[in-house]
Amino acid sequence: MDKGDLYTLVGGFVVILAIAVIANPGALSKVPSLSFPGNNPVAQATAVPIPQVTVVTVPPTPTPQVNLTPRPPDAPYRILYSTNPFSYPVVHLPANMDTFGASDIPLRDASPSVPFAYVEESRGGITQAFTVPYEVWALNISVTADRQPQYAMFSMVVCDAKGNILQGAQIQFPGTMYKVVRASGPGMYMIITTTSVDSFRISLETPLRIYQKDRPGT
Repeated sequence: MDKGDLYTLVGGFVVILAIAVIANPGALSKVPSLSFPGNNPVAQATAVPIPQVTVVTVPPTPTPQVNLTPRPPDAPYRILYSTNPFSYPVVHLPANMDTFGASDIPLRDASPSVPFAYVEESRGGITQAFTVPYEVWALNISVTADRQPQYAMFSMVVCDAKGNILQGAQIQFPGTMYKVVRASGPGMYMIITTTSVDSFRISLETPLRIYQKDRPGT
């Protein structure tokens, strides 16, 4: 290419550029600028604030105090009369209840007695079967007869599952009686008869020492 032609080409380009600038003055501002290494300003480091940490001193958890007081015994359960008394072995009450009439000497034990069951009624009947897990226990009986105390008569026996009489008691007139039973096991029941008795209560009790030793689940 000749120099003349080159000059002509460059001149034409300059003319066209001049016309474009006149027609649109802001066109040059849209031309991207090229960055070259070393021309960029040095970036300034921004200081990041460090959060303050508050140290909280937690006092040590106190050691729980162990309560050495024995747990109170459960409330005694009530033994009700059976709705099907004919399902029990036939037992005839002894004709001479004097054998069971005298009160036994209360259990000689330093620990107090714990009631674990009771019967509270005003008429006679046969109780539901119950279980006694304690090797030694007692019947604490009280009879009330305010209307006709002179005719009051209370008799009862405790039988095992086979119908054998384990213990019995008889109270004429209002009064109390304490009988010790040295037998345990399931299927026990009571046969009770009353005459002119307003109400009675039979509390089944055992010494605390035996209660804690023979109690189920302990």
